[in-house]
Amino acid sequence: RILQAQENLEGALVAYQQALGYLQPIRAELTTGQRNATEMFYERIRPVYYGFADVLLQQAAVAPSPSQKTKLLNRARAAIEQLKTAELQDYFQDECVMARQTPITTLDEHLAQQKHTAVLYPILLTDRTELLLSLSDGIYQTVIQVDYDTLGQTVLEFRRNLQRTVKGSFIHQAKQLYQWLILPLRAKLAAHNINTLVIVPDSFLRTIPMAALYDAKEKQFLFHQFALATTPGLTLTDPRRLPRENVNVLLNGLSEGVQGFPPLPSVVQEINTIDKVFPHSTVLLDKAFSLKNINHALQRIPYEIVHISSHGQFDRNHKQSFLLTYDDKLTMDRLEDLFQLSELRKGKVELLTLSACQTAVGDERAALGLAGVAIKAGARSALASLWFVDDDATSQLIADFYQQLKNPALSKAQALQNAQKNLAAQRKFRHPAYWAPFLLIGNWL
Repeated sequence: RILQAQENLEGALVAYQQALGYLQPIRAELTTGQRNATEMFYERIRPVYYGFADVLLQQAAVAPSPSQKTKLLNRARAAIEQLKTAELQDYFQDECVMARQTPITTLDEHLAQQKHTAVLYPILLTDRTELLLSLSDGIYQTVIQVDYDTLGQTVLEFRRNLQRTVKGSFIHQAKQLYQWLILPLRAKLAAHNINTLVIVPDSFLRTIPMAALYDAKEKQFLFHQFALATTPGLTLTDPRRLPRENVNVLLNGLSEGVQGFPPLPSVVQEINTIDKVFPHSTVLLDKAFSLKNINHALQRIPYEIVHISSHGQFDRNHKQSFLLTYDDKLTMDRLEDLFQLSELRKGKVELLTLSACQTAVGDERAALGLAGVAIKAGARSALASLWFVDDDATSQLIADFYQQLKNPALSKAQALQNAQKNLAAQRKFRHPAYWAPFLLIGNWL
């Protein structure tokens, strides 16, 4: 960091590389058993990755040739990818959580075939924001002169105001965030006819729904312009398409109030509607939605989709994160065990839907847990909400999403986009608090 401050970028690069070389093999031991392991991770380990990426990005900005620039940008992105993997391992306290990663090259190769898909990779640095945009013809760098604290404060106000459902209180931040994060890329996205934008959110950007960013000029929310998906990291994504024929679906729901949680009356209709969409579905509702029955069901049939309509909470401590069953709480570790038993017998779950979960305002760690739920469970993708949404709105949107999913021409991201548009078209659900918090995480195909 001293060399970096002296603007000796070459020297700083060598020093950071050496530091990371030492850090990578012993990172787990540094935090294992530490009472304040998370603080240590964020204060000591994270800055080394960001410092390394910062130097590479500075060099890329003045690179003499396009090939050198691309090489530097890929190295910077790879460093942050390593960090994102480490963050999930730290959150779940599980070094094996990433064991089934796809190497980064496969996603880049995949983009080369998916001409209308782009990946937005923001890197939030102390003094500026870097936007890396991956398109079918390569990776591009855009530097935004907004510092970490200013962006963070705007994000926090946006999330707070958006969740309140008060008319228009969020719009100022929605416009500002669009102006910083999307507008500088619009011309390039338009030139490539992009219809799907996959976002790899960094830090506090995980706590907000990008769908509600607002284009003041076109008077459109971002979800009107692109089908959106979010993924915790590029190496974490398994780009394979969801089969649409003979899909086995496990529908779990809790409409009754249990264990001190309020009832969710619309769940019965939600489950019944989805049950009609998929002929090969199993329903576990209320009393039947027990840990024993889920375990039995997952071992019996290879389910491509597992749907859970029940209260769920994501906490900054993964051990406090859970999904409510009739008789118990399904922790992330238990969920992983259930899915792994199923996977050993039948193969991966393609889609895990959690239709009534929530994260606390401004809690980056809780949002990281939500973003990592598909990876932890070993599912290819997840559909989940950042905060608890009106029961009726949730049921309508989720049922419509599955209806859209029956169309083989649509990706999961497009199915969600259509369902969100349909809900937002209703006067009583026009406010983004009702439709924006639903995120498609992981595989968007």
